[in-house]
Amino acid sequence: MGLGDFFTGRIPRWLVTLSNFVIFASSAILVGTISYFVRWGYRGTWWIYPLVIAVVTLFIYLITMFLPILKRYRGYMLPVNFILSYLWVTALIFAAQRFAGGRCVFYPVPRRGCSVAHAILTFWIIGFVFLIFNIIMEALMWAHHWRESRHTVHDAEKSQPLTSGAAPATAPVGAPPTAAA
Repeated sequence: MGLGDFFTGRIPRWLVTLSNFVIFASSAILVGTISYFVRWGYRGTWWIYPLVIAVVTLFIYLITMFLPILKRYRGYMLPVNFILSYLWVTALIFAAQRFAGGRCVFYPVPRRGCSVAHAILTFWIIGFVFLIFNIIMEALMWAHHWRESRHTVHDAEKSQPLTSGAAPATAPVGAPPTAAA
């Protein structure tokens, strides 16, 4: 069993499923904590953009979280993960600019102070890391599937249509043509 055979097995599909669950959980936590801020009146662009990204991710992964369990899954979510990774890195940069390095004291947050702001930053990091892991795993699965599909030899015998009866469907080579009845 070579490394190429690894990407057709169960292990990478289960790793992607686990990674999808972590991304789903991170986006659910982010939706809750950012909604908490929006509820208390923090409605600037900085709060709405990450909330929309987290909600879109939550919706996408709610539908596709268990897709890799299917045996025929070959990394079809790669383009979606690639797009979401760019959106998540943008939200991560916004969160780092706003809350990292003790700057959360300049942006007051209700009741809990910097701990909730640092939790937001942490879950953006966790989700982004697992999105990158998904991109790598699904790219390898997709590349292996593409390589295998290009090198598949089709069996000519299996592609012939079935005939009924004992007579062959075509006359042997060199046989005289028969008269139509």
